[in-house]
Amino acid sequence: RTQKDSMSPERKQRLDDIGFVWDTLSKLWEESFSKLLKFKEREGHCKVPSNFKLEGFKLGLWVANQRTHKDKMSPKRKKRLDEVGFTWGVLAEAWEEGFNKLLQFKELKGHCKVPSILKLEGYNLGTWGSTQRTQKDSMSPERKQRLDDIGFVWDTLSKLWEESFSKLLKFKER
Repeated sequence: RTQKDSMSPERKQRLDDIGFVWDTLSKLWEESFSKLLKFKEREGHCKVPSNFKLEGFKLGLWVANQRTHKDKMSPKRKKRLDEVGFTWGVLAEAWEEGFNKLLQFKELKGHCKVPSILKLEGYNLGTWGSTQRTQKDSMSPERKQRLDDIGFVWDTLSKLWEESFSKLLKFKER
């Protein structure tokens, strides 16, 4: 391989004739990419779980490596991944999915006081909401603002107490 450019054309041709692989890393990438395509054909998306194996190949690890090395990747490879619907930011996408489910919940119920055990159309919105509450201090200001803007309830116990106290005052007035 290292002597490809200084090799006689005859020797080079003989190696080509038997299918000699000159660029092993590119060949490995292509084989891995074809496994991603098989996964997409079967699952309908490219969100490969991190520990997923396909035919003994650690596809989840390969996908994670593509995300990690995105900035060093050739534009051609990046484009090919984009064309098949590769998900570069799975965490951001998952957050947006939860936020959209929260908007659906608000549309249905008129509030964002999500119980911790709530499922909405199979999506565990209660867990998503609880996660937002526990990550409030480390959350990006933009996400926090988006939640504030739609009336997300950060402290459900305090909110419940205030609502109950308000009802008690109305009862007392009656």
